[in-house]
Amino acid sequence: MNLGITHEVILVWIAAAVTLVVMIAGARLITINLAATGKFANLIEAMMDFVRTSIVEEFLGRHGKAWFGFFAALFFFLLTANLIGKLPGPVYRGVEEPHFWLESPTSNINVTAGMAIFVFLVAQITGIIKLGPAGYFKKKFLLPGAPWWVQPLAIIIMPIVLLAEPFSLAVRLFANMTAGHKVIVTFAVAELVGGVWLFQQGGLWAAVSVLPFVLSVVLLAFELFVAFIQAFIFTLLSALYLSESLEEHH
Repeated sequence: MNLGITHEVILVWIAAAVTLVVMIAGARLITINLAATGKFANLIEAMMDFVRTSIVEEFLGRHGKAWFGFFAALFFFLLTANLIGKLPGPVYRGVEEPHFWLESPTSNINVTAGMAIFVFLVAQITGIIKLGPAGYFKKKFLLPGAPWWVQPLAIIIMPIVLLAEPFSLAVRLFANMTAGHKVIVTFAVAELVGGVWLFQQGGLWAAVSVLPFVLSVVLLAFELFVAFIQAFIFTLLSALYLSESLEEHH
């Protein structure tokens, strides 16, 4: 296990730094002008309002105000991390030194697993504080209203259901970001390899040779949309899991 500063760790730091700078700059512009003015401030305000209305208020209700900052930071960090891999960046091809290039850190399962575990722990600790240890155990590991003889089976099954939450968060984000990257690389290589061969044939084949490149551009545009959707889904499910820990059985 490598516990040093890896390539992915640096990319996570970059994503966190960019998120911090953008959010502080956007907040200052909005505060100074009282109402957002300018394209950048309008964009930040619109995205903040999107997180507040579509995620926080929708799933957390009266608890939303206290948790808005947490989920806004989570959404913007994930969006930034997803988009980093869609930007062109320098590639150092040294022989002895490690290579460095821009890619989405969320295409690494260790990063998405770390995020999922963090969100999971926040939700569970919040539930224990809110409901108390006994109330938390009753809510998460028992089936209220079910016959008593079902409860021992529930105690065995419910932990598996509970652990499925961070697992699904981690795998969903990782799989989507990795799949999109691999598809784009496949068509980019096809343009450089197969496309070069077709271009050398001349005539109609030369015209056909640009198709892999055109398709890779279209896929890249689609991946920008996917980066936004995946950040939204991860944040939305995180809010849903937290709401389940905050709600009491009646």
